Amino acid sequence: MKLTEYQWSRNPRGMHNQGNPDINRIFSQKFGWMKLVALGSDYVSMCPQLLANNVTPIIRVYRPQHSGVPIDPEMRQNFLDYLNVGVKWFEIYNEPNLGIEWPNGANFDPMNTNGVIAPICNNWLDWAEFIIENGGYPGFIPLSEAGGGWENTTTWINQLCLYMFDNHYRRFSQVLHSGFWIPTHPYILNHFYQELPGQGELSARPPEMQNHAEGGWHFEYPYDPISQAGDPGRTVWGGTPLSPLGDVHGLIACGQAWLERLQDMFGLGAVPVIGTEGGLWPLPQPGQLRQMDTRYPGFTWESHAHATVAMFDWTAREAPPWFWGLALWKWDHYYDPSGGGPMPAAFLLDQTSPVYKDVSALDSGGFAAPPPADLVIEPPGPGPVHGEPTYHFIVLAPGIDEEWFFTVGRFYWDRFRPTLMTVHEFINFLPKDTSLAVTILTTPDLVDLMNEQIARRWPNVYMDFVVGGEAREIEEILNSRVAVGRRFG
Repeated sequence: MKLTEYQWSRNPRGMHNQGNPDINRIFSQKFGWMKLVALGSDYVSMCPQLLANNVTPIIRVYRPQHSGVPIDPEMRQNFLDYLNVGVKWFEIYNEPNLGIEWPNGANFDPMNTNGVIAPICNNWLDWAEFIIENGGYPGFIPLSEAGGGWENTTTWINQLCLYMFDNHYRRFSQVLHSGFWIPTHPYILNHFYQELPGQGELSARPPEMQNHAEGGWHFEYPYDPISQAGDPGRTVWGGTPLSPLGDVHGLIACGQAWLERLQDMFGLGAVPVIGTEGGLWPLPQPGQLRQMDTRYPGFTWESHAHATVAMFDWTAREAPPWFWGLALWKWDHYYDPSGGGPMPAAFLLDQTSPVYKDVSALDSGGFAAPPPADLVIEPPGPGPVHGEPTYHFIVLAPGIDEEWFFTVGRFYWDRFRPTLMTVHEFINFLPKDTSLAVTILTTPDLVDLMNEQIARRWPNVYMDFVVGGEAREIEEILNSRVAVGRRFG
């Protein structure tokens, strides 16, 4: 399917609702996208009015903590109601890489394929085929842009794509070329800047000098000149010691990561990427400077307006052909006093006209079946162990504290000097040209848990278990190793 075949306003400006939005304000702000999170069919009557005024609605039917759950009959009818009045763009699920989108206490580890990734992918695919059969465009699974642990965005991208590759290659490939699109949530922090006139690409205007009507804007993080000068070679996947987990905290970054992985695995060409919530974040208050990343200027209550309009104009003129806009988070923040509004951006949007995006005829492309046989997706963390590992960590199962270890394991520690590791996430930071063995002290009932927490997330790590029901048993095992000079069992 070609990009030119998708139906939309070609206007990158967008807004995310908070309850029922004022339709006249949608028109006065000249929005091209309106993201509507609905409880059911509550916006069906509004959508034809939006479409008639060149505003493209995106619908997600809300259910709390809905990650991986199939759509129920009521939701199915809700989607049909919107489809029947001409709506094309749809989402289900929302940021499943965050714990708040799962039942309280749920394991949402992306390395838990059967319990986490499989139900999301299986149910999403059923829903996507239903949307396509009825003339709509199914959005893939929108992720929060997060780093580290179970939340890490690039890990989720890899795991979702790998599952589709291994289990639904043909079905998913068909969906990719039938109206598929990618929703992202680019809360871009202060990862943008405007050059000082005549002073080059590494110069940056302070907030009070920024002007939406003048050129020199950069929203291509992490590929902008300032980012690359400070950390050469940084990509959305990382690639540098300063960004080992990837860096998707930019306007187009998460979309870039999705498209690269889908290109690698499915030969995907170009499909639309739309930010269905986000913007410059956190929103400033009067008199406040927001400068989360000190490499870049911050933004203020006043400059936020110029940067927001400039962001939309940059999307139309300079962004990749597949990036089509952003729905600002969210209505009450921008307009309602109860939410902190009205913001200066609301007035500037009123006073300016949108720049429309020229859409190229790029195609979604794709491999012919069968899938490529030589695909290799590198797991996170260190490389495999060959001979002696580069590093040796001791990990204690829940309920075993450090003082206890140095009581029962002091001879083992004196002999082999392993590193006692209490934060598993450090494993992610080990380079690929190193290797790691982990000696895990655990009771029998926690062996499966420790395998899930470490081995499934970092498959190259050598797992060395010391299992005992009592302290005496573990102490005897460790001391026997010391006696024969054997580090591992």
